[in-house]
Amino acid sequence: MSSPVEPTLADEKERLAITLRSIGDGVITTDDAARVVLLNNAAEQLTGWTQTDALGMPLLQVFQIVNQKTRQASEDPAKKAMTTGAAVGLANDTVLVAKDGSEYFISSSVAPIRDSSGRTTGVVLVFRDVTRLRQAEAALKESQEFARNLIDSSLDMIIAVDNDRKITEFNAAAQKTFGYLREEILGQDAQVLYADRAEAERVQKLFAAGGHLAREVRNRRKNGEVFPAFLSSSQLRNARGEPIGVMGVSRDITEQKKAEEQNIRAERLAALGQMAAALAHEINNPLQAIRSILDLVLDFPLETEERENNLRVVRQEIERLSEVTERVVNFARPTRIPRRTVSVTDLLQHTLTLAGKHIQHSRILVETDFRPVPPVFAAPEQLTQVFLNLALNAIEEMRDGGHLRIVVRAEGKDALVSFSNDGPIIPPDILPHIFEPFFTTKPEGSGLGLSISQSLVQQQGGSITGENTGRTRGVTFTIRLPFAEGEPPGIQP
Repeated sequence: MSSPVEPTLADEKERLAITLRSIGDGVITTDDAARVVLLNNAAEQLTGWTQTDALGMPLLQVFQIVNQKTRQASEDPAKKAMTTGAAVGLANDTVLVAKDGSEYFISSSVAPIRDSSGRTTGVVLVFRDVTRLRQAEAALKESQEFARNLIDSSLDMIIAVDNDRKITEFNAAAQKTFGYLREEILGQDAQVLYADRAEAERVQKLFAAGGHLAREVRNRRKNGEVFPAFLSSSQLRNARGEPIGVMGVSRDITEQKKAEEQNIRAERLAALGQMAAALAHEINNPLQAIRSILDLVLDFPLETEERENNLRVVRQEIERLSEVTERVVNFARPTRIPRRTVSVTDLLQHTLTLAGKHIQHSRILVETDFRPVPPVFAAPEQLTQVFLNLALNAIEEMRDGGHLRIVVRAEGKDALVSFSNDGPIIPPDILPHIFEPFFTTKPEGSGLGLSISQSLVQQQGGSITGENTGRTRGVTFTIRLPFAEGEPPGIQP
């Protein structure tokens, strides 16, 4: 007759076996000789062994594990657990080789099984397939290495900071340019990279105002040298769109600035050479005339009237020299006349009166279109000089007759005054040089008229441009002058 306890124990063992088979992780138990006692369903699927085939087999024959890199067999985890009496885990590079040769990355733990007296009777091994996890980790690592190589191969400096302005990224170009090693600069305040605290605060404020930045900044190398750089920075955000810092892409423009300065010096020297040659030409002609007349007066007996006539010519040439000198002085140091609120239309009406005789003696038809505009703040004498110069230049260019159209209109906060004529266009290769001092295509011209006009307009806070308006004929000069402060915006065109 069976004991009433036996069905209970049998039921419990069955329940335990069902539980083990239902666990999603692979479970293998062994006896104290490391021979397989039990495989659950997950273990059968991963190893390729069935419970019937594996029963009594050595653990490492059913649970064949190797190092993925070295391909060497891994240490028997069952013996290690029974020897140490503690749970042990497998190395991250451990691969399970199934019965059919399939391989799986696994994570596993092995623990000793003890009976009621504390004696070790075997081990229980729990493992799971982590192949996808390892592949994802490998892909992530590869992606990170690619990003790292991409950042470090950039010729531009790539620097990132967190929300506290601590440096979190510093690529190879940045290390080379600043002189800091990556490991010594990471975690430092970004202020250390700027010329001074004021520059760092200025850049930070400009970025905060617009959320991005693209401008020239002053940086400081580790050795203390300050250098110019062009910085382009933008906000860094995480996957949820939250700001986590700022990334800047920057380039040292020291050599570029030096080249620009050299070009400017070369252009200035070239302009100075042209100015000197033109000035020498302007002065030489009257000097030659004066010398010839004085030679005549001093070396030959002349009648009183002839002598006086020659001396008058000398005086005229001296006056001509004085005019040349005055034009040069006015160009180099334009006289600053006090400015006041004036009407552009009134000044143009006065200009046309001054140019009346020239207009009458030419076959020029003058048309005006003076629209109402607010007054401007200017020196009326200087502005009249500019208007008169442009009007006379246009009349001179239309020797065979034509039309001069003068328009006044408002555009935004500026008054625009344009002088348009239908004379021949300015050759395209000459057009960029028309405002250069002493540049002229006229045999008798000084080359200072437009240069002085430009200087005078700029003193009024305005600008002047010249352009061709047709393919063979038509030139327009436009003056832009800001309205006097505090005046209404005026009538728009």
